[in-house]
Formats: sequence, structure tokens, C-alpha cells
Amino acid sequence: MPKVSVIIPVYGVEKYIERCARSLFEQTLDDIEYLFIDDCTLDKSVEILKRVLEEYPHRKSQVVIHRMEQNSGQAKVREWGMRNARGEYVIHCDSDDWLDVHMYEEMYNKAIEEDADVVVCDFCSTDCENEQYSKGLISKERENVIADILLWRIAGCLWNKLVKRKEYTDHDLNYPTHNMGEDAALIVQILWNAKRISYLPKPLYYYYTNPTSITKDVTDDKIRQHFLQATANVELIEQFLDGKATGKITDALTKYIFEQSYLIVSLAMKNKEDLSIWRRSVVKIRSRVYKCSYLSIKNKLVFYFLLFKSVI
Repeated sequence: MPKVSVIIPVYGVEKYIERCARSLFEQTLDDIEYLFIDDCTLDKSVEILKRVLEEYPHRKSQVVIHRMEQNSGQAKVREWGMRNARGEYVIHCDSDDWLDVHMYEEMYNKAIEEDADVVVCDFCSTDCENEQYSKGLISKERENVIADILLWRIAGCLWNKLVKRKEYTDHDLNYPTHNMGEDAALIVQILWNAKRISYLPKPLYYYYTNPTSITKDVTDDKIRQHFLQATANVELIEQFLDGKATGKITDALTKYIFEQSYLIVSLAMKNKEDLSIWRRSVVKIRSRVYKCSYLSIKNKLVFYFLLFKSVI
């Protein structure tokens, strides 16, 4: 059994895969399984990956390159990886990012030392010119961690969280099927079940913020698509936390739903059909918004204005 399995989706990253792969193959932890999952990429990402691998012959036996039968999206790709990983611990890596060469050794050692189910590290967001440091945790107490994710105080991502594989296999997890907010939908479930969460306060992961990937010309259809995908993953979180959540998490979840609904507010303001879509997504929290301590008075006024507008 490898100490760590790393799951790396591959799609459209020919400009970045070499940087990512080298940072993975140069890890100081020797006993690693690498699961590169080709989501039917149309570029030369896999070809470049294989070329880089030739320079690391000692890693060849540790590498799996799997091709999905059809383009399935990151949520399904990651699910395949999690169901096929063999490591004692599992972590994810985005193929346009890179990491400190000591990352997995330090995180694994921390996990063993503290018998942790989850180990979280800090990270840097960077466009290769500027860096922004982000703390991975504020509190190690389970309910605080979940609330902090729902409040966007910390990142609800998978790539800076080393998770004991038993946390995937020993619990009946609901895997996300949509690609907006899928990390948070899964990590909330994992954290809820985790008995011990450890923290490594070092920026070991580098999250690449590609300045060319964000366009100002976002179509209305794309906004709707993103909103509906995000809503599906919010519902997954709600279903999982139903009957479990405390007041703190309930309030945080209310704000999370409120903020996700803002993905479509610009359309809802001018289009009755989109207003109806918005209403269906938020009507369940209408009685919780006015007493939610995390929402401002302005937030609440806008919310109830739109709610009123949607029924006249």
C-alpha cells in the first residue's frame, strides 16, 4: 500500500502540465501513487506528461495514466480517482498548479505523528508575478472548520487536504456530479466524519490564478449553467447536514446559499424566468435570512426585495 495517492485530473493543460508533473515527481516522499486521469483532453497534455515521466524512471512504476471513456468533468474524474486510489492517505492536485517538493512528506509525517484523519496546509495563490498567502485553517475544531468553509474564511478545496483513505471508503459519501463547488460538497462530508484534524501552517501548495482564464464576456447561458451546477452541490451539502448542523453551521450554510444565489442575481433583476429560478433556490432559507448573524442589513433588504418581486 502506498503511503499517499495523488489524484490529478488532466484536461487542456498543455501549457502547465510539465511544471506540475515535475513538482510531483520530485517530491521527497518516495512511496507515492500518482493517478493522472485524462478527461479526453484535446491538446497535448498527456503527451507532454509522458515525455516528462521519461526523465524520472524511478517514478514510472508509481504512475497510472487513465483515460475516461468520455469527457466527464472534474467532479466525475476525481470520483474515479478516489474509487481507485490505493494509498493510506489521498490528496488531490490540479494539473495547472504546482507544489513544494517537501509537501507530501511533511503532510504525511504530520498525519502519522498525530494520527490525523485530515491534515491541512497553507497555500499561495499566484499568477507567477504576485502571490497571496492563505491560511488553510483558523480553528481545528470540526464544526468551526466547516463553518469557516461555508463562510469563505478558508478554502473548501481538496488540494491542500491530505485525507486518510478510510474516510472515503468507510463512509457512505455522496459524490458530487456537478463542477461548481464540488470540492466543498465533498470536503464538508469528510470533515464532519473526521475524528482528528491536524494543521501544518506552511504554504506548501501553489494555486495558479490564470489571468487569461476569466473573460468579461460571460454569456447569460453560462451564468445559468454555473448557477444550476453550484445549486446542485449546495443541495448535496444541505442534505448531508440536515439534522446534524448546529446553529453556527446553520447560519453559515444560510449565508453560503445566499452567496451562491448571487451567481444569477444579475439576471434575476431583469428577467422573470431567471427570477423564478433564483426564487426556487432560496425559498427554503427565507425564514432564516432575517436572523442570520452573518448577513448585513443590506443583504437582507436585497434578498426580501427580490423575494417580494418574484411573487408579484
